Amino acid sequence: CFRMKDATLKVLYLQDNQLQAGALQAGKVIKGEEISVVPNRYLDAKLSPVILGVQGGSQCLSCGMEQEPTLKLEPVNIMELYHSAEESKRFTFYRRDTGLTSSFEVAAYPGWFLCTMPEVDQPLRVTQLPKDTSLDGPITDFYFQQCD
Repeated sequence: CFRMKDATLKVLYLQDNQLQAGALQAGKVIKGEEISVVPNRYLDAKLSPVILGVQGGSQCLSCGMEQEPTLKLEPVNIMELYHSAEESKRFTFYRRDTGLTSSFEVAAYPGWFLCTMPEVDQPLRVTQLPKDTSLDGPITDFYFQQCD
């Protein structure tokens, strides 16, 4: 079990079957969604391939298999993906540690990364890394901490 915050400390939470990044809501601290994580045993372990699930691993983040990735939650059990070589690549992200934070590259779409937007309460999405990393662009670095 892990919790994720982006580099600006917005936490990921589940709303309307979508992961969103937010901060305080009506003065209440959002604890953040518990993220289940298993390795993808069928891809190169040196790249740290992980599958990310929510709601106890009953739904997993997927980028589909279209021309460009579209991030969505799919109702598939994380342990089924752990045991399945065929299905698992579109659900897999390469975790790259960069000091205190990590980035998550989409395994099926090299060069695309999980990101949040600077505004609060926006959905988690994927982006290609911009050439200039301005302050108003997508945020691709996340604090990835084990649950207490």
